[in-house]
Amino acid sequence: MKKVLVKVKGTQGVDGENAVIELSTEGTLREFEGDYIITYSDDPTESGTQTKTQLTIQKSGTVILDRRGDLNSRLVITEGERNNCLYAIPQGSMTLGIYSKQVKSNMTASGGTVKMVYSIDMNLQPLSDNEVEIFVEER
Repeated sequence: MKKVLVKVKGTQGVDGENAVIELSTEGTLREFEGDYIITYSDDPTESGTQTKTQLTIQKSGTVILDRRGDLNSRLVITEGERNNCLYAIPQGSMTLGIYSKQVKSNMTASGGTVKMVYSIDMNLQPLSDNEVEIFVEER
């Protein structure tokens, strides 16, 4: 397991408006059976929540985004597929559809990048278009 710097840049488009969220934090990177696992915590002073994120980049190309804490979710992002995913907040939980248009990764044991482009829907009604880029570099 290596200590890494994790930079996340997310763009969310809703009704023609785009919101950009950026996060830079320390985390860890490890390789397990050909998959890369990145773990980091959100800064509660920035997001208002305490959440631990584990991002698994599978050798098959699928990315699994697990978040635990004040916000809980498990998003499975596979290029060209729609997956139903659980999203839970203190007010309750819901099932969202995640349709991935693009997943690219050049992750290695010492870092790299992951880019995901996907849309989110609820009951097949569009909610948002999303683009997330994650940069990981060894400390």
